[in-house]
Amino acid sequence: MECTDAHIAVKDAFYCLFYEEIGPGNHLSRIYHFSGRRNPQVRLVAEIREWVASIWANRAGTLFGSVWDGQILSIGERVEPIASVDLLGTIKLTGFADEPQFIMGEDGLIFENRRGAWQRIPFRGKYDVYSVARRKADEYVFAASSGRIITYAAGTASVEHLPTNVDLHGIAFTTPEKGVAVGDEGVAFLYSSGSWTDISEDRPSLQDVHAFKGRLLTTLEAETIDEIAGDGSFATLYDRPGYYLSSNDDFCVTFDDEAAHVFDGNRWTSVPFSGLVPL
Repeated sequence: MECTDAHIAVKDAFYCLFYEEIGPGNHLSRIYHFSGRRNPQVRLVAEIREWVASIWANRAGTLFGSVWDGQILSIGERVEPIASVDLLGTIKLTGFADEPQFIMGEDGLIFENRRGAWQRIPFRGKYDVYSVARRKADEYVFAASSGRIITYAAGTASVEHLPTNVDLHGIAFTTPEKGVAVGDEGVAFLYSSGSWTDISEDRPSLQDVHAFKGRLLTTLEAETIDEIAGDGSFATLYDRPGYYLSSNDDFCVTFDDEAAHVFDGNRWTSVPFSGLVPL
């Protein structure tokens, strides 16, 4: 099995999602709870015979999952479908409040949860949508394929084409006026005061970017975890690879094939999966 997603639970705890295709059309997903940043106790939360593409937990630690076919699950003592959207090709489930707020995926599909009802956000184009960040109150910015940025505010979505055609996989803002979008082939764009500046270089593909304690962290494919400074320069923070990033006010977590990596703003700690999780 491979770790495919991770998300903060509450306090020092976090969840990791593992997935394996055990035959044509035969999927197995397991979600584990890690009790802390160092020497954690690990327990199996759920074993699901579906392709769970993404997990997300609210501030109370209530866990949700999104299945490849658009089902949204509540995951606790029991696994229960709580909603379904018309989406084949789920990429990411995420939120900014106490319930899942957005589910996004392939072919230009984004759905928003407003007061328990899931509604599609229409926009021009059929771009795969990979991630979202909140820039300011009720304004959200999505990173999408073919160099597209989708801004959603006041019920309306608009599409901007940055000067690249590679897929943009991550987006984050530390303030409404400062942010970054990253993607394949080392492509990166710095956002400052309403405009995007190309800071791309010859580096591995950038898989995610995240704002943590006023800093912008990014993961380089099979390489390192870096920090992006205000001038657009990159500096290695941790000489291990990472993938998706998740954080709360105290710590940040990412993962690779072998371990989860936890950062408190000063120090990194790796939690190897071997011996804790049957891979």
